[in-house]
Amino acid sequence: MENNYKLEKLEFIALISLIMINKLILNIPYYIIELVGSGAITNIIYVGIIDFIITLIIIKMFDNFESSDILDISNFLGGNILKNLIGIFSIILFFIVSFITLVDFSNVLQTIYFSDFSNIYILIFFIIGILCVNFIGFKSIIRNICFIIPFAIISVIVTFFAVSGNLDVNNLTPLLGESYHKTFIVGLSNTFSMYIIVYLYFTKPLLKDSSSFKKVSIISYIISFSLLILTVISMLTLFNTGSSSEPINSLFLLSRQIELGQFIQRVDAIFILLWIFSIFSYLSFVIFLINRIIKKITNISNEKMLSYPICSILFGLTLIPVNISQIHFIENTLYKYLILAFMFGVGIIILVLANLKRIRH
Repeated sequence: MENNYKLEKLEFIALISLIMINKLILNIPYYIIELVGSGAITNIIYVGIIDFIITLIIIKMFDNFESSDILDISNFLGGNILKNLIGIFSIILFFIVSFITLVDFSNVLQTIYFSDFSNIYILIFFIIGILCVNFIGFKSIIRNICFIIPFAIISVIVTFFAVSGNLDVNNLTPLLGESYHKTFIVGLSNTFSMYIIVYLYFTKPLLKDSSSFKKVSIISYIISFSLLILTVISMLTLFNTGSSSEPINSLFLLSRQIELGQFIQRVDAIFILLWIFSIFSYLSFVIFLINRIIKKITNISNEKMLSYPICSILFGLTLIPVNISQIHFIENTLYKYLILAFMFGVGIIILVLANLKRIRH
């Protein structure tokens, strides 16, 4: 299977939706609630509108560049130098994404289910799987994603309805949180929660019909936002926003609340298996994207072979002795602000300047 496979519309939507699902698995809704408390619902709607407007602007500015990603546009604007700089920045960003995702989730698995096993075995399982799938090709990654995404979405919806009967209204009030400043000013940093926007900078060339980019991006955004707000509401209904202790995984704890009678028991075990495949598919795509970026800035003929050194580097990074608190600190500082810088800074500036250049020429 070749890596030049192009996505159908539904495959593109499935890909972007899966990216959102993985942020839900990795406690993003908890961090939103931790920052703004009971004002989380109001805050998510507020930042969701801002992110949606930004998404529409980005999509509009891509109109003048058919089948191009941010690297192609950087090359048009500033030549190889700018393309290489943006490429290197993107590679660093996606390496951080992969590192945090793999270390965080492997820690969850070890803590909950595999406490008798060394974490290194869980890491090896993911690394070997990611390597094999990337070596087979992009089409296999997308097939995995298309298979898993319906079940992943259903898991979020089932969780929401299952816990809604235990609603504690006190956790939802006051709707505006502790103060307007905290909900609307401090809470602006929660715009990073819709970080699927970052991937829109890179995925237009992957579409078979690039003219459908606007439509599928908007649909993907709506699905992703809906999943985020459902999960935030679910967590608010059960967890005390005044608690200072962080759960190992909020979505897992929510799944533990689900009771479907005697016939279906241990729903959390079913969901954790589902999330393993979800994380695996997501990481496989991120590694594919890193390979693709390196190919563009180095002109390597076969990017599949890059999977060996890339997966080796990722595995080496995961062996760095850091505890989970340090991982969460990196996620809420360095990673968070790199995402915001790319989404609302570097990316948009390049698009604006490139559009101005194209208009003048």
